[in-house]
Amino acid sequence: MFKRILTSVLGIPLLILIISLGGIPLLTSLIIIASIGLYELYKTYKITNKLFIIIEIILSIGLLIIMFQFQNLILAYLIIIFIFNFIYQLSTKHPSIENALLGFSGITYITLLIGHILLFDKILYGNYLVWLVFIIAWSTDTFAYFTGIYLGKHKLCPSISPKKTIEGSIGGIVGSLMICILYGKYLNIIHNINISLLHFIILGIITSIISQFGDLTASLIKRNYGVKDFGNIFPGHGGILDRFDSILFTAPIVYYYIDIII
Repeated sequence: MFKRILTSVLGIPLLILIISLGGIPLLTSLIIIASIGLYELYKTYKITNKLFIIIEIILSIGLLIIMFQFQNLILAYLIIIFIFNFIYQLSTKHPSIENALLGFSGITYITLLIGHILLFDKILYGNYLVWLVFIIAWSTDTFAYFTGIYLGKHKLCPSISPKKTIEGSIGGIVGSLMICILYGKYLNIIHNINISLLHFIILGIITSIISQFGDLTASLIKRNYGVKDFGNIFPGHGGILDRFDSILFTAPIVYYYIDIII
């Protein structure tokens, strides 16, 4: 517990600084996060070909640069990545359809999803609303954790994550809802951003549920490959993917809701 708290205390100020700066510092940070995350994922997949991993990381960096600067090319680049993964496998001594699919899915699962954080710079009040990604993901995780400890009785998904409970899940949703409402009021009062609280309520509930699916998806991958954590870069939290698994699913949901509906 102490390590978890210490990591959060040290990490939150750094996160605030990076998100506040935006631009190149944010892009650079996401490149680092995605690169480490891909390495952790391919290590979990038991892929040991270093050249393969390096190529996928380079393709991942290219995707983030395109999401940062050339959004209209995202789909075309994803198609190129998909085709390239199969061409690469055909050029090896031991071609593997599984590795081709794992390579592509790794980039879409990690880089494409977390890369949506870069897109908030292009929408109105994006520099404020991007915080909803982290507020929802981490308030859900925190409230679910403590609610589960003190009130959890009924298992949520024992075959995937035995410690998670239905009570914890509900607590996470309620916690996310409350924090989102408070953040909506804060934006209105302090920054004069007049967005209906209904949107914060909807995002607080729906995205909290999606966030938990992100957590369970990461748990499913780890259980399927027999690992406890993706890595150990964060004391008490595991690897990059253990810390950002919920954010991967949260970022695109929050972005598209704001861009399309608000």
